[in-house]
Amino acid sequence: MKISAVLLVFAFVVIGLSACTKVPDDTFVGNLSTTLTVVNASTDTLNFYQNGTRLNNTSNLYPFGQLSNLSVIVGDQNFQFKKAGSANTLVNVPFTIKKDTIRYTMFFAGESPDKVFMITDTIRIDALARIRFVNASPGNVNVDIAIGSGFNYKNRSFKSATPFVAMEAGKVAMSIYQSGTTTLLASGTLTLAGNNLYTLYLKGVSNGTGNNVLGARILTLQ
Repeated sequence: MKISAVLLVFAFVVIGLSACTKVPDDTFVGNLSTTLTVVNASTDTLNFYQNGTRLNNTSNLYPFGQLSNLSVIVGDQNFQFKKAGSANTLVNVPFTIKKDTIRYTMFFAGESPDKVFMITDTIRIDALARIRFVNASPGNVNVDIAIGSGFNYKNRSFKSATPFVAMEAGKVAMSIYQSGTTTLLASGTLTLAGNNLYTLYLKGVSNGTGNNVLGARILTLQ
C-alpha cells in the first residue's frame, strides 16, 4: 500500500511537470523570400526554375528580355535554365539568396554555369534617372563605358557591374570602347526618364553574327 501511494504521488508530479513544460511553437511560418529580376543576354529562348519549380509560368524568357519581380526563396538555392519546349536542364547554378537583401538581378549569358551570374541591386528611386552598366558579354572583352558627362568607368570585365549613377532625365550619348583603346564597340543615344532605374549591358561576342553580334541593350528595372 505504501509503495502504491508513492507511485501515485510520483505520477501526479510527472503530470504536473508535463503541464508546465512549454511546448515549442510548431506553426509553419513559410519561407522567407526576396525579389529577383532575370535578364536573358543570350540568343536562347528559355524557361527559368528555382529548385525545379518553374517561375516564368505565363511566358518564355526571350532573347535579350527580362523576367521582373520574381519572388524567390532565400538561403542556399539552385536555379535552372531550360530551353523552351525542352525538359532537359541546360544550366544548373547554385546561389545564396540573403534574407536582408531587397533584390537581385541574374544574367544568363551562355549555356554553361560560368556564364550565369548574379548581382545585388542597390536601389534608390527619386526624380532623377539612375543607370548602371553590366558587362554580360562572355567573350572576355574588357570595356570602357561613358554615358553623358557624369558616367565614366574603365576596364569593366565580364560579370562586372557599376553602381547606379544618378543622371538628369533626357537624352544622353553613350559610347563603349574596347578597354584602353579608341576601338568603338557600341554607341548611341539613350533617352532617360526620371523615377526610373536602367541597366545598360553589353551582350554578344566579338565576331558574332546575327543576334549574337557584340552590342549593347538597355532595360528598365521594374
